[in-house]
Amino acid sequence: MRRRRLPRLAFAAALVCLAACGRGSEPVPKAPPYTDPGFVEAGAWRMDYALTMLRDLPSAIAGIYGIEQRPNLALLTVTLAPTDTQAELPDAAAAVEATAITLTGERTTLLLERRDEADVPTWLASVEVRHRVPITIEIRARATADAPELRARLTREFRLE
Repeated sequence: MRRRRLPRLAFAAALVCLAACGRGSEPVPKAPPYTDPGFVEAGAWRMDYALTMLRDLPSAIAGIYGIEQRPNLALLTVTLAPTDTQAELPDAAAAVEATAITLTGERTTLLLERRDEADVPTWLASVEVRHRVPITIEIRARATADAPELRARLTREFRLE
């Protein structure tokens, strides 16, 4: 009796697979464009952030920051500034944290280095990326001890070709 069921089950499974394939010849839709605004605001503060492939940076700029240009590295840049032009810039107590999250959920705390450029506090970190594998970056920042927390989450995918 079991031997009779096996061919029937295999045949039924094959029919289900064929039905799922469909006959549509519609092209695969294009991926939506990258539309992250690159900033968040809370209270009187604005956090700007960007994740840029190091190969896209001029070598002179990478050299200024002592960054090794490799094809699989991206640069995370985070800046904090007041939204009111009359307000003071963030003090030395300003804190920024960033975490890289892979598709498998592995979390890696990024080593951020603070550099103050043109009187604007800037944090930089190198992020290893893989060809066509999305990476998510979570950023948390506080400009002063009593300022509201700024949070951002961005996901990017790079083509290393």
